[in-house]
Amino acid sequence: MFPLARSILIVCLAAAWSTGAEAGIANKGVPSDRPRIALVIGNSAYKTAPLPNSSNDARLISSTLKSLGFDVAEHIDITRRQMKRAVAAFEDRLQKAGKKAVGVFYYAGHGVQVRGKNYLLPVNADVKKEYEVDDEALDASNVLEAMEFAGNELNFVILDACRNNPFPRSFRSATKGLARMDAPSGTLISYSTAPGDVAADGTEENSPYTKALASAMVKPGLAVEQMFKKVRVAVRFATKDEQTPWESSSLTGDFYFVPGSAGTIVPPTASLLPTDTSNTSEEIAYWQSIQASKDPNDFDSYLDRYGSEGAFTVLARNRAKLLRAHKVDGTSPTQQGTTRIKSQQQLAAEALIRGRKMIEELAESANLVMDNDKIPFGRRIEKFRGLLGEVVDFKPMARFVLQDHYDRASPKEWEDFYATYKELFLSGYDFTSGERWSGEYVVEKIRAYGKDTLVTVRLTQNNEDPLHVAFRVRIRPDSFFGYKIIDVLVSDLSLLVTQRADFKPALNSGGIRHLIATLERKFGKAVKPVEIP
Repeated sequence: MFPLARSILIVCLAAAWSTGAEAGIANKGVPSDRPRIALVIGNSAYKTAPLPNSSNDARLISSTLKSLGFDVAEHIDITRRQMKRAVAAFEDRLQKAGKKAVGVFYYAGHGVQVRGKNYLLPVNADVKKEYEVDDEALDASNVLEAMEFAGNELNFVILDACRNNPFPRSFRSATKGLARMDAPSGTLISYSTAPGDVAADGTEENSPYTKALASAMVKPGLAVEQMFKKVRVAVRFATKDEQTPWESSSLTGDFYFVPGSAGTIVPPTASLLPTDTSNTSEEIAYWQSIQASKDPNDFDSYLDRYGSEGAFTVLARNRAKLLRAHKVDGTSPTQQGTTRIKSQQQLAAEALIRGRKMIEELAESANLVMDNDKIPFGRRIEKFRGLLGEVVDFKPMARFVLQDHYDRASPKEWEDFYATYKELFLSGYDFTSGERWSGEYVVEKIRAYGKDTLVTVRLTQNNEDPLHVAFRVRIRPDSFFGYKIIDVLVSDLSLLVTQRADFKPALNSGGIRHLIATLERKFGKAVKPVEIP
């Protein structure tokens, strides 16, 4: 036996460190009935105010779009004449592709607004007077006009260009950031931040916006509006709410960069299933694309693909069975009992039942994964990490242990610490000792814990005294169970309270950077074997 409770307990008590990293699915040759055409421009090498990340951002988006079946023209560090020629060629390519073509224009670099108009700056821009901007930069509306003249039905304009004006003294009426542009019919315009605000270039290889965009683009089954919503959430989180991406849309239908199944929006097809069943990152992404589905066939497709070796096999099997049962009696898990207003007592009772079910199904899932000798041990570790990453809500936990240092942290410090803290759980597991452990568990008590639910598990091994571990779970409507774990209590001692006390000296001594360095010196760097979104 390999109970989840024991697994999470060891994860919590152990400590290791590694940095977070983004990963995506390479969706080569994504099926589409529409030609996909893209123009990607990244300008970094400005003589005044260079932007180190813009060229990196353009290359990342270019490679992502290529993996999604786009015919991409990529241009790095180009002049105004080259930009205008690239846009003209883009128009020609769209027109030749036909009315059904999908066009994507992506730009990373400096952009300014003057008298309500947006301009994208080439690397050779030399603006000494405000009126010179027309001759020195590319009017962003020219891109919209080129798409309109091409005559195709669906276009996206993505601007990661809302940096500070590099020529502030030359512009009397210039306002920071970019101005709002109305999207023509069949067009969505996405800005890396809200109109009039300034976006971050980022301190890593990519800007927060482009990093989030590239990750979201490859998620199966996301309608484009949902995709940009996920980008907005990720950027706000990474920048501590300092940057909010924004869109202007006139789309009337749905478009999916990666077709797939999310709920019952698009039925899954065999050609879109992950091609490598040994790739745990792909398995996690596929699971995320179906976990909110109300169609049992979606979970059957997962079971057909992964069988008894899936990280989420137990969850898929149980959910498919539940959905079919409700289909027979004419109800659904989400509709049942909604015809009348429920009392607080009824809601509390349901929370207790769901909390217990969550822990029991997770324990069964962990047993199935870690006891499967047919799977190499390294892959079992990856699958187990994937399971944990789906049920633990790390964000409030990381905020709590930082105390008031969270409020003083820069977006970059928060991003780095969050990655560190998440990996402290996901990479800190003592798998070799866990593999040898053969105890049993019993869910012995479940009760309300403030607005949360506390599920207590008794762990026993041989003749040793039992260990009592309680999982504090909180309502998270968008998650598979509707709940996620936010704390673990061992003998009534909170993990978070303990960590908060343990981290306090390092935080008071040198802040968040010092805490990260302290963890790294003490525990070393753990290598993250699989992406946990």
